[in-house]
Amino acid sequence: MVGIDIVKVDRVGELYLKYKDKFLNKVFNEEEIKYLEKKNFRAQSIAGMYATKEAVSKALNTGIGQTSFKDIKIFHKNNSPYAQVDDNLFKISISHDGGFAISVALFESKLGDNLFKGTLGKREKDAHKGTYGKVGIIAGSKGMCGSAYLCSNSAFKTGSGLVYNIVSENILDIMSIKFIEPIVKSFEYDRDMLEFLKGLDAVAIGPGIGLTSSNENMLSEVLEIDKPMVVDADGLTLLSKNISLLKSRTPYTTVLTPHLGEFSRLIKKDILEIEEQREKLAVEFARECKCTLLLKGNNTIVTNGEDTYINNTGNPGMATAGSGDVLTGIVVSLLGRGFKTYRAASVGCYIHGLAGDYARDKVGEESMVASDILNNISSAIEQII
Repeated sequence: MVGIDIVKVDRVGELYLKYKDKFLNKVFNEEEIKYLEKKNFRAQSIAGMYATKEAVSKALNTGIGQTSFKDIKIFHKNNSPYAQVDDNLFKISISHDGGFAISVALFESKLGDNLFKGTLGKREKDAHKGTYGKVGIIAGSKGMCGSAYLCSNSAFKTGSGLVYNIVSENILDIMSIKFIEPIVKSFEYDRDMLEFLKGLDAVAIGPGIGLTSSNENMLSEVLEIDKPMVVDADGLTLLSKNISLLKSRTPYTTVLTPHLGEFSRLIKKDILEIEEQREKLAVEFARECKCTLLLKGNNTIVTNGEDTYINNTGNPGMATAGSGDVLTGIVVSLLGRGFKTYRAASVGCYIHGLAGDYARDKVGEESMVASDILNNISSAIEQII
């Protein structure tokens, strides 16, 4: 697929001068406007991006209309311009000649395949279980053992060499029976648990732990450990009571994985307000708190405040209890393998969604449960090795 468009620079410049923000907001998204601001809103820059959106719509054989300006997202990767529409990735060439901006859009690949193919690579022949990460998962409580099970097993399915599930004493026996591969541990004193966590490569905390005052204290102590970390579920609700705990951590070593309700508690805004500006609020939060935010939902948003990835895998059947626990296990596994937080969250939600798509193809959206997603992680990972 190839699309070409030519626009007169002066004409686009006149539209900008006449309508300013109204014109910009109709054609460009927030990140694109920030980019143009860095270019001092030069007519050449605006015209080049305008022509790019027209060129992409032509490559799709839709034109602007069926595909809107805002459907087409322009970004830079390795200092080269690209455009994304759904899961279609286009390589862009922009030039200027004789007062005209010329843009050529050439289809390159499906976005997920292009970004993540080769991410994990083949395993080394002399690898051992320590090679691919030791992770600790603080999850589960009485009545919520499934959270611990799904999270810990999904970490193993994503390739972790060792997975420790840290639980309260009252479910230690239950989890010892349920688990085969994960190692279940319980500590009488928090200081012993904290020392143990310091010897691991990454930590996840939150799924199914409960909202007790003792867990609130435990969370604050765990967050002081300087390890890559995922905070999810009950951990997020506890964190929302004292967001300064997050801000005091080493910058960009933390991944938060909220759904809209949890994000609402974190930023103290109504869900309806968040839905109207999901990406903007996600970027602002990640930038302010110096973390990676994975805001779950249709077209999950992953951002560290500078870079933003919109996920295109997944389906409505994944709206089922335990799905988020599987995601947390995937992301902490990638952190344990040495991925930086933004990369781990981006690759993680792609794998999670693709596993859900495989599960849908086998059992359908209506009957899908979280363990179906767990059991299809291996198929998803095969696509990015």
